Amino acid sequence: MITVYSPRIHNLGDFMHCLPTLSGLHKKYEEKISFGICNRLERFKGIKELLLCQDMFEEVKFMHEIEQGQERYIVLDDTGDDRGDENSPTCVRKFHNFIIDNYNIDYELDNDFILKTDNSVSLSEKIIVGDRWSPNDAPDVDIRRKSNLIESSGILPKEDCYYLDYTKDLMYNCNLIKNNPNPFITTFTGIGIVADLMKKETIILWDEDMRNWQGWGVEKDYAMHYYKDRNSKLIYIKDYNGN
Repeated sequence: MITVYSPRIHNLGDFMHCLPTLSGLHKKYEEKISFGICNRLERFKGIKELLLCQDMFEEVKFMHEIEQGQERYIVLDDTGDDRGDENSPTCVRKFHNFIIDNYNIDYELDNDFILKTDNSVSLSEKIIVGDRWSPNDAPDVDIRRKSNLIESSGILPKEDCYYLDYTKDLMYNCNLIKNNPNPFITTFTGIGIVADLMKKETIILWDEDMRNWQGWGVEKDYAMHYYKDRNSKLIYIKDYNGN
């Protein structure tokens, strides 16, 4: 069994970018993975259960649940360089290259990875919307970007849609997204990255707070977090007309 620890990364989307990397490692050695994840990910109810649906994992524990004494393990981080297939998100490639360069392991990134769920039925005919948390919901939300962007815009009224409740189980929300007949509507927030990993048709809406985010354009942010050859589309929120 391969032991991997990810003690630092605590944002949902940033963390989920590691899965194509770990799937590639699993396929390389044909061994299951014992995975230790950041304690702060506990706020995402059901994250361990979702991870355990993936074929690569034998066990998933938060770091505080891990007993000391494991001698050989890989520490996972997203600080590698971004070389590789540019259809894959920059952040995914950084995980992959970190392992290659720090552990001298030659293996392929699994860009065919698709996030699995438990296939329990969560159905809604309404459009599913994954808006961005507000600081009231999660105190560590980055306040430099808009929260509740889609709801506050008025383009998708609550009576016509189902806005995801992030206090609900992550598996439940993933099944809602997966089984819904409509494209999933979201913005730059973690649940959109989860949807992209499921190959769900996803529309990412953005507003002026993302036009020059951190000194670069929104297209770079999109390339950092989304596959270019899956089913996502980037749309300026004032150009969105329901299609």
